[in-house]
Amino acid sequence: MNYKILILFLFFCFKIQAQEKKDIISENKIEISSKTQTIYILGGIASTITKKDLAFSKKYNIQYHDFGCLAPINFEEYENKNAIVFEKLNSEHGKHWQKEIKSSAIGFEKWTKK
Repeated sequence: MNYKILILFLFFCFKIQAQEKKDIISENKIEISSKTQTIYILGGIASTITKKDLAFSKKYNIQYHDFGCLAPINFEEYENKNAIVFEKLNSEHGKHWQKEIKSSAIGFEKWTKK
């Protein structure tokens, strides 16, 4: 009897993980095709988004998402999402936007070195 319960529990755990991966893939497609892109940043206890950052987001039609002092678990995923936005900004606005962007954008320094 205990083995049946254990097997059922394991089955549900695998099913839940598979659904999460599917949701992440569809979320990426939505973000890429949307008009307003999101740049993910690491902040602190208080919000680090300034008036200068708000002007940047309005000028280039992006939005910032501040994680605060807690970094996301899937850090590489957010680096990749930001890299897509950086490429889009490069193709639409040239390279001058790079001087205006918030330096705490996840993966920005890594992206500029490529």
